[in-house]
Amino acid sequence: MQGDELRYALLGTVRVQDAGGEPIRLAPQQRAILAMLLGRGGRAVTVGELVDGVWGDPVPERALSTLQTQIAQLRRKLEPGRPPRAPAEVLLSAPGGYRLRTAEGACDLDVFDEHVAAAERAAREGDPHGARRLFGAALDLWRGEPLAGVPGPYAEALRAALAERRLAALEARVRLDLDLDLGGQAESVVPELTMLVAEHPLREALRAQLMLALYRSERQGEALAAYADARRVLGEELGVEPGPELRELHRRILRADPSLDGGGGGGAGGPAHTGPDQAHGPGPVRYRVPTPAQLPAPPADFTGRTDESDRLLAALDSGSPHIVVSAMAGLGGVGKTVLALHAGHRVRDRYPDGQLYVDLGGASAVPVEPAEVLARFLRALGVGSVPEGVDERAALYRSVLAGRRVLVLLDNAASERQVEPLLPGTPGCAALVTSRARLPIPSARAFELDVFSEAEALALLTGMVGADRVAAEPEAAAALVAACARLPLAVRIVGARLGRRSSWSIAGLVNRLADARGRLAELRVGDMAVEATFRLSYDQLSPSLARAFRLTSLIEGPLFTLPMAAAVLDRTERETEDLLEELVEASLLDSPTEHSYRYHDLLRLFARARAEERGTTTEAPRADAALPVTEADVALPVTEADAAIGRLVDYCLAVVRSAHRLARPGSVTPDDLAPTRAVGVAFVDAKDGQEWVRREFDTVVAVLREAVGRPGVGIVPAVDLLLALDPFGEADFLWPQLNAPAAALADEAALRGEASAEIRARYMLGGGLWQIGHEEQGRTEVSRALELCRATGDETMYGQTLNVAGLLVKGSDPEAMLALLREAIAVHARRGNLWGELEAVQNTCHPLRDLGRAPEALEALTEALARAKPLGWTVIRIYLLGNHARLLARLGRTAEAVASYSEALIGCREIGSGYLELLVEHGLGEAERVLGRYGRAAAHLEHTLAGARRLGNERLQASVLLDLGTTLAESGHAERAEACLRASHDLHVRIGLPLPEPLTAYAKGS
Repeated sequence: MQGDELRYALLGTVRVQDAGGEPIRLAPQQRAILAMLLGRGGRAVTVGELVDGVWGDPVPERALSTLQTQIAQLRRKLEPGRPPRAPAEVLLSAPGGYRLRTAEGACDLDVFDEHVAAAERAAREGDPHGARRLFGAALDLWRGEPLAGVPGPYAEALRAALAERRLAALEARVRLDLDLDLGGQAESVVPELTMLVAEHPLREALRAQLMLALYRSERQGEALAAYADARRVLGEELGVEPGPELRELHRRILRADPSLDGGGGGGAGGPAHTGPDQAHGPGPVRYRVPTPAQLPAPPADFTGRTDESDRLLAALDSGSPHIVVSAMAGLGGVGKTVLALHAGHRVRDRYPDGQLYVDLGGASAVPVEPAEVLARFLRALGVGSVPEGVDERAALYRSVLAGRRVLVLLDNAASERQVEPLLPGTPGCAALVTSRARLPIPSARAFELDVFSEAEALALLTGMVGADRVAAEPEAAAALVAACARLPLAVRIVGARLGRRSSWSIAGLVNRLADARGRLAELRVGDMAVEATFRLSYDQLSPSLARAFRLTSLIEGPLFTLPMAAAVLDRTERETEDLLEELVEASLLDSPTEHSYRYHDLLRLFARARAEERGTTTEAPRADAALPVTEADVALPVTEADAAIGRLVDYCLAVVRSAHRLARPGSVTPDDLAPTRAVGVAFVDAKDGQEWVRREFDTVVAVLREAVGRPGVGIVPAVDLLLALDPFGEADFLWPQLNAPAAALADEAALRGEASAEIRARYMLGGGLWQIGHEEQGRTEVSRALELCRATGDETMYGQTLNVAGLLVKGSDPEAMLALLREAIAVHARRGNLWGELEAVQNTCHPLRDLGRAPEALEALTEALARAKPLGWTVIRIYLLGNHARLLARLGRTAEAVASYSEALIGCREIGSGYLELLVEHGLGEAERVLGRYGRAAAHLEHTLAGARRLGNERLQASVLLDLGTTLAESGHAERAEACLRASHDLHVRIGLPLPEPLTAYAKGS
């Protein structure tokens, strides 16, 4: 067949000879193409591989067309007699590329490999003379630098690999020379070894052979000097001592060990290895580098992660013709390495040419340099002579991987810069990268690893402590993994602690973790510690990022918003967003929706601890004439955390004040609140403002809690923030959540001697306690607030406090109630507080009705409704309509009452107040009962009862149960009526409400 007599040479200048032995002239790029085809030993080479191997990066614009031209010319030169349209017989087309068909032994590289293989076989079979002869024949094929003059990255990589193979064969032949030691062979190889050591000064095997040759040549001093030179060079170049084998040979030379004298193949001993895999001492010589299998074993108790594992395996096991790169990021301790190792071992059979692994130290202060990793990988892949520069090492690394299927696991990466040189460059290989930060690796399949599900966390705990132990305390086990916030590292730590303490109960460990401030200290065992894991990430942050990480953790709640974070950091929203997004990229923060952020629970504890330990801040609060500062405030130290909370209070007060203005038009309260540096929000309408409060309510309440006991946070703005929430407590029945911070703020204000702030806090607390049915306690708080108002002459809260005091008159004395409410009306009128005036007027209907002056009350309410209507739909207008309807019903005008209640329902839905809707529907149910429409009445009352239970409003439940029981009794449902009346009676008694007449009669009857 045409081409069978062509002969190729790579072990020197690339040459091709025709059947007559005449050289075929080739252009440089044609030699590069031919070298790649011959280097593949008849296997196909893709077009992309040829382009990369011949030109490298960047690829010229016309590389593909140039390649096709060169292929065509090369075919004509290799097959000059082939007819124009006949198929090629030498340089064949293959799917996606080309391959070269050669006769057996046609290439000198193939002959070299055959001689080396035969030499190794002879050595194994006990024929050292034959082995030496075959190694010599192999080395005689070399005609200088391999692939001399051939351009391109592939040629460069193959040149280095061939040089290494020649050197390995040369070391093997020299060893045989020394082992046989025939005819003064040791003396004869000294010059050759001296030159080889000069060319390869870091190759310890050559130095060992030189030392042995010198010793056997009776030049012991020179042998010891050769060792001294080796030690100096290794120390200067690498900062290391000679290896154990070289050191052992040195000791044996010092002792004049008889086994070094040679002869019969037994004298070389172990130190004269020629390669990393050669057997120790005399015997068979091996030169093959083992397939790297560097993956550490994953934990035996690997648990869960089914979906994530399936996704990784699908990527790594896809059989994709492209390079597969998977990048997995996540919080420290979330289990990235464990999952990566699990997946890596599952797909080992897909990568039969090896698995490389390195911990890149991305979470440490000094991550591992890519050049160092490349050197490790190249040595593991059989490259003995590693070039110096990172670019040269990376090019050789990619060349060595070409045509292989190798999995590379790059664990704990620090940056894209660190990873990029370590990625394979040809299809068939895959890289799996784990990192805390999200790395923008081009074309990588990105994975975000989150914490365990509860089931996965419990499964890991069960696997560590035993199913019986978890089954004995299932609730405690659930509480334990919740305290660990389902972080795999934390669950593993508590599992290990319980495993070491068989006498401990799970509940006992839960109690140890109950105090959030000390929880991180408890989450450690041996070398594992959640806090230490977090600190590795924290310590790498820039000062501005570290500050953002610390301070935004002070914002409580499941989520915090960008504007809140900007207030805490005292930066613009744009600056703040840049900082927070960097923290998200570093897996120290999560952003579930745009402009909202959250911490992992344990990470928040860590961040808050860093904020609290900062001590007095260097960023003192800005001087601002608009901010009232007391002498006590000035004298107290301000910590970084205090300053941040103070700014958050200021921001929240500004926003809630804006919402308050819309919720209560005509009120002067917003003008009485402390001035703020922050600017409020321009809400579209009252409902928009109310929605902001609903959305951020938990966070605002947490801010109030944080303000208490922090000497660096002003008590006045904190209390005013509480007061600003008054309309929303009323509209959504938020008193159960507001009463605790109100009590704490009232006591704190009293401690600081801030009477005005104490008045406001006790006003809010008194009204809130009354709303949940604790009238006596509420009366005490309001009485203290009234006392302070009168003692200090503070009239800003006097009218509002009088209003609540009127509602809380002991014994429901209508005359006393009316007097207080009318005084409140006068104060509000004097101060121009329309809202307050209307509120007090609508409350006068209760004592007027009890005094038998219902028409007077109706007239007052009708006039008040006319004044409230221009304000639009507001809470006060709905209250006025409700009381108006109630009075109409009392006067026997029930149909009109139903119409008024129905109008009020429209208003409730307009402003979005579910709580007020319940109050109105309660009244509507009563009116329908009076009209004898029991079905409608019961439906309204049942709906109200369900809503009151949902809110936890026992006062409303007690009242609705009474009316529902009455309705059911009148409609013939005696059993259900009895149950409702009994429940109403019990509630009245339990929360201390006066028993209405029907319940008094019921109690007597029962």
